Amino acid sequence: MAELGRMNSEQLLHQRMLKFRYIGGFQEGIQVEPERKRNMKPSEANTPPADLESELANLKKKILEAKGPSDPVTIQVLEKLQEDLDNEMTKAFIAMGLEDKVESLKLELQRTPIPDQPLNKSLQEKADKIMQEFKQKLSQPGAYLGLKQKLYTVNMASRLIELKNKSEKIKTEVNQKIPTTVKAKIDSLKTASEKLRNGDSLDTNLVEEVEKAKKELEDVLRSANLEIVGTRKRTNVAVPPELEEEVAKVNAEIKEEMERAVTRSGLSEKIEELKAEIVKDSNSEKVKELETEIREGIAATLSVTPVKKKVESLREKLASLTKDDAESKVVAENGRW
Repeated sequence: MAELGRMNSEQLLHQRMLKFRYIGGFQEGIQVEPERKRNMKPSEANTPPADLESELANLKKKILEAKGPSDPVTIQVLEKLQEDLDNEMTKAFIAMGLEDKVESLKLELQRTPIPDQPLNKSLQEKADKIMQEFKQKLSQPGAYLGLKQKLYTVNMASRLIELKNKSEKIKTEVNQKIPTTVKAKIDSLKTASEKLRNGDSLDTNLVEEVEKAKKELEDVLRSANLEIVGTRKRTNVAVPPELEEEVAKVNAEIKEEMERAVTRSGLSEKIEELKAEIVKDSNSEKVKELETEIREGIAATLSVTPVKKKVESLREKLASLTKDDAESKVVAENGRW
C-alpha cells in the first residue's frame, strides 16, 4: 500500500492495468466481450503494426541515403530515437516502481569524489539489482510494448548504421585499389546495363568487352582480399495476368490463417518473449530456439488447413502456364527455320 500511495492517478491506473493483464483478466489475441471491453484501459502500444512497419521503412531509407555517420540526417535520426527511448524508459521505470531506487542511486553517484572512477562494490550491486529487476519486468509478455518497440527501433538503426559504415569503408578501399583502366571498363558495364534496361540489344564487341571487364574486376576484388561469391544472370518470374487476382487472394488468406494459427496454438506469449530476447541480444541461442519453435508451431497448424491445398493448386497452375509458355517459345524458334 505504501508503494501505491506514492503513485499519482495515471501511474496507479497503469499499474492496475498491468496487474489485470498479469493475473489473466485479459489475454492477448483472445476476443473480449463488448461489455468487458468498454471498461478496459487501452493497450500501451500506441503504434499500430502497419504504422510501425512504415516508420521502420522510412528510418531505413533515411539512414541508407545519408552520406555518412556525421551526416546531419543521421545525427538527427539518432537524436530523435534516443529522445523517444529516454521518454519511454522514464515511463517504464515509473510504472515498475523503480523511480525512487534510480534517484537514490543517482544521489549516491553524485557524492562520489572522482566521477570517472569505477563504482565501488556496494553501488555496483545496487545498480546490478535495479537492472536485473528492470529486465525481469520488461521480459513479461504483453508488458511495456511501447518501450520494446523503441528498443527494437534503436537496435535496428544501430545495426544499419554499422553495416553502412562497413560498406562505405570497403567501397573506399576497393576504389583505391582499382586501376584507372579497369574503372573505364566499369563504365562500359554501366552502359551495357542501361541498354539492357531500355530493351536494346548488345552488339558482339560490347558483349566481349563486358565479359572482359567483369573478369578484370573480379581479379581486382580478389587482390583486395574480397571473396567473390558468384555471378549469375537475373531471372524475373512474372505472375501471369490471369492469376494475379487469385495469387493476391491466396496471400490474404495465408496472412489471416497465420494470425489464427498464432492465436490457436498459443504462440502470442512466445512472440512477445522473442521480442524481449531480441532487445537483450538478437544473436543469442535463446532467440534462435524461439524463432524455430514459433516457425514450427505455425507450420504445424497451417499444414492441416484448406489454405495448403489452395497453395498447391496455385503452384500447379503456375507450373502448367510456365511449361506452356516455354513450349510456345520452342515452336516459335523452330518456325524461324
